[in-house]
Amino acid sequence: MSARNVDDRRVRPPRPRPLRARVTSATVAALGSLMVAAVAVAAAVLYALAGVGRPGVLAAVMAALAAVAVASARWGVAHSARGALRPVKRLRRELERLAGDGGSGRVAVPATGDEAERLAERVNELLARLEDAVEQRRAFISDASHELRTPITGLRTRIELALAAPDDGDAVDTLRRSLADIDRLHRIVEDLLVLARIDSGDIPAQEAIDLGALVEAEAGLRSPPVPMVVKVEPGLIVGGNRQRLGRAVRNLLANAERYAAAQIEVEARADGDGAVVEVHDDGPGIPFADRDRVFERFARLDPARSRDKGGSGLGLPIAREIAAAHGGTVRVADGAYGARLVLWLPLAR
Repeated sequence: MSARNVDDRRVRPPRPRPLRARVTSATVAALGSLMVAAVAVAAAVLYALAGVGRPGVLAAVMAALAAVAVASARWGVAHSARGALRPVKRLRRELERLAGDGGSGRVAVPATGDEAERLAERVNELLARLEDAVEQRRAFISDASHELRTPITGLRTRIELALAAPDDGDAVDTLRRSLADIDRLHRIVEDLLVLARIDSGDIPAQEAIDLGALVEAEAGLRSPPVPMVVKVEPGLIVGGNRQRLGRAVRNLLANAERYAAAQIEVEARADGDGAVVEVHDDGPGIPFADRDRVFERFARLDPARSRDKGGSGLGLPIAREIAAAHGGTVRVADGAYGARLVLWLPLAR
């Protein structure tokens, strides 16, 4: 959450009740005590008079006093209730105003030091979180639209040129380039669907998985452009979904294949109470300043790690989301050369 949104919450430590509230409470308590004392004294005096043969006077006066006491109590309760609900009504009007403005802005925080102030601060905190979520989703939709538009535009251009001049150019090359654009579109759409399922909170079936065997299986299915050395320890049992963890490993391997110059090293080993999968390539590496940015959706770094190499910009973000859903992490670790990506997952108990 940004510093601006933190300021918008206006979180303050609890403060004592205002002097006016304390005086009002003390006054109501004093008046109540005096009323009780007056009724008691009047009852005693009238009881003595009733012994002189006037019980009707006692009944009439006591009834009048009771009526006055009930009316005073009702007025006091109604007055206190109106005073207590006034900040809540003001907050409701503020929320109605925000709804009319499209939900932007914040509510005014009353300096009352009570629950009304804390409620307004909590509402502002929720509004800030909602605003952040809306901004992130808007940026994601914009980036996704751009990524989809690029291969679609290239595909359309090639087809139009081929139709305009069917005798010019190489039809096989046109089809090959078109197929590459279609493959890229397929990868982007598939990645977007995976992210949509993760964002929706979808929890697939869980099982005990041998992480080392999973890494070996995923590496065996690939055809990397450079040699890939795989070393795994046996018995690395983690809990999770095989399909999603397999995708996380696949994304790490694909990232290394995209940038490796001569070799890729893959290792799965125990690390305390967790299991680690480390994928190390000898490519241009990831600058320290960009170690967090590579996990942002559709993040664009320097030309050395450009989108022209076939990535959708979603592989590493998906790997991190999957790891987080399994109680783990994905990070960029220090290395003497290239990029060193480390997936950590808790071992099954």
